Amino acid sequence: MSSSADPLRVAPAIAASVRFADERLHVLLTDGREISVPVDQFPRLRDATLVQRNHWEIASFGTAVRWPELDEDIGVAGLLGVSETALEEAAGYTIHNRERSR
Repeated sequence: MSSSADPLRVAPAIAASVRFADERLHVLLTDGREISVPVDQFPRLRDATLVQRNHWEIASFGTAVRWPELDEDIGVAGLLGVSETALEEAAGYTIHNRERSR
């Protein structure tokens, strides 16, 4: 039985695919949700050609989308309005190494 004192455990939102329509960026997640944001929020994507926009790859174990030709990386957590740190704390594990270089 679960209680409110139990720690919240959630899986991180994982990107499955990307598409563009009506000047919006759509990111489909593996759990069936779809995030849609105006492409104007990302000047490099806004100014990119259709070919450049469509050359994307899933990065960081599915927690980000990368456009290598544009040097653009967009985190799924940020699209959801959640910091990666908060997402990691809720999930109970670290996605990225946050130690500072010495």
